[in-house]
Amino acid sequence: MRSFKFSTKPLCAALITALLGGALFSLDAWTFGKWIDEVGKSYEGAGSFDLTEWIASVIYGGIVEEVLMRLFLMSLLAFIMWKLFYKKENSPPSKALITANIVSALLFAAGHLPSTLLTFGTLTPLLLLRCFLLNGAFGLIFGYFYRKHGIQYSMLLHMLFHIVSRSIWMIAL
Repeated sequence: MRSFKFSTKPLCAALITALLGGALFSLDAWTFGKWIDEVGKSYEGAGSFDLTEWIASVIYGGIVEEVLMRLFLMSLLAFIMWKLFYKKENSPPSKALITANIVSALLFAAGHLPSTLLTFGTLTPLLLLRCFLLNGAFGLIFGYFYRKHGIQYSMLLHMLFHIVSRSIWMIAL
């Protein structure tokens, strides 16, 4: 088990990834927001600042989702694959960890379907693509940081990701 501390190199990688990822995610307002009317309308209030909403999204995304999806689910999937398919290995091999990351990222994306339905009132093929593309891709990145550096980095990255994307929307919209 890794100690829960931060090291300079992975911390810098997490900060850079959060800046780039948050900026990339914020493009949703100008891409899918232009192609799907419901998505565009959902960004109409994004220029305002609601501290409670910001804190809730940062804590829920950065702590709750990372503990559930990476620390629990991804670890459980890797452990099961290790014990079923790689019994002779002393620790879970990279294949099991990468597969667990992919599966947990897909489930992470699927876990956002109820909020997508509540937000937009429907699940069209384009909304499904948006949900799985955005949440699945970033789920893979969070899982990579968890696998390579530890849960504290995936949590920090996810929190900063929310802060960066929301800041861009607040300034630009």
